[in-house]
Amino acid sequence: MKKLFVILTILCSIYATSTYAQSKPPVLVLSSFQSSFDKAANITWSTAKDLYRADFILEDQKISAFFNEDGDLIASSRDVTLLQIPMSLKSNLKKQFRDYEVSSLFEVNKEDGIVYYATLANSKSRLMLESSSSGDWIANKKTIY
Repeated sequence: MKKLFVILTILCSIYATSTYAQSKPPVLVLSSFQSSFDKAANITWSTAKDLYRADFILEDQKISAFFNEDGDLIASSRDVTLLQIPMSLKSNLKKQFRDYEVSSLFEVNKEDGIVYYATLANSKSRLMLESSSSGDWIANKKTIY
C-alpha cells in the first residue's frame, strides 16, 4: 500500500508539472495575442528564450507567434508553399538551385519585414536558405551527405 501511495504521488506531481508547463502567459501578452489573432483556435503556449510562444491554427494554417513580456508581437511564422512566395524568390530558387527539391518553406513576419526560409535537398547535400530584401537567396548552412 505504501508503494502505491508513493507511485500515485509521483504521477500526480508529474501531471501537475506538465500542467504548469502549459500555464498562461502574463495578461499583457494574452491581451495582445487576442487583439492580433482573435479567431485563433487550438492555442498552446510555451516559452522560448525570453519570449512567449503561441502555436495555433488560424484560417486552417498552423502559425507561431512570439511576444515579449510587455505584450509586443515580435514575430510570427507559418509554413508556406512555392505558390505563396514572391515571384522573384520563386524564380531565383528554380534558377540557382535546379538540382534540389524544396523540403520545407516558411515565412517569418517581423517588424522590419518578411523573410522566407527554405530547406532544399538532393542526394548529395542539404541546404538551408534565407531570402534577402533584394529577392535573392543566401545560404545559411550546407550539409553534405
